[in-house]
Amino acid sequence: MLPDGLTRYSDLSVMLPAAGVIAIWLLAGRSPRALLAWLATLGACYLPVALSKLAFKGWGFGIRALDLTVISGQAMNATLMLVVLASLLARQLRPAWRWPAALAALAVAWWYGLFPIAAATHPVPEAVAGCLLGTAGALLFLRRLEGLALRRIPAGVLLLGLLAIGAATEAPRLPVEVWLDRLAMALSGRPAAFAPGD
Repeated sequence: MLPDGLTRYSDLSVMLPAAGVIAIWLLAGRSPRALLAWLATLGACYLPVALSKLAFKGWGFGIRALDLTVISGQAMNATLMLVVLASLLARQLRPAWRWPAALAALAVAWWYGLFPIAAATHPVPEAVAGCLLGTAGALLFLRRLEGLALRRIPAGVLLLGLLAIGAATEAPRLPVEVWLDRLAMALSGRPAAFAPGD
């Protein structure tokens, strides 16, 4: 019961608002290049997840020997968003804390991916794949941020962003898997999408 309850926090109904909040913070920091880097990071992380799910749901592609059919979007989401959010917040308090905060958040995100998510929704290899993708995206983005002039984000904007993310945790879950099933069936021509037990 507990792991499944925890996994709602990595649902797209929460993570998309979190991604939007980060984008607004970067705009508030007056760094269009940082915003572009963030949008590129989102594309680079979400695209492999979506393609892996469509390939499995539509054509049954996966690696049976590794128990790997898709990349866990929940694990990727949690790792990417938590690390970037923690680092950006720490940067506002004391810039020297930005990397320690990122690493601490990374440890929490991996625990979340390997325990609640793996226990409730994905085999461990899929959760690991998601965590690896999210880790790469977060660290590469933060490394890129080092070379950009990000100004201090107003405290009010930070607070409003955190409140928006908190409010999003009460939103209903989005039926993303249903949407992906329908898209996979439309692309492959199959009458039904492949399921993990197939």
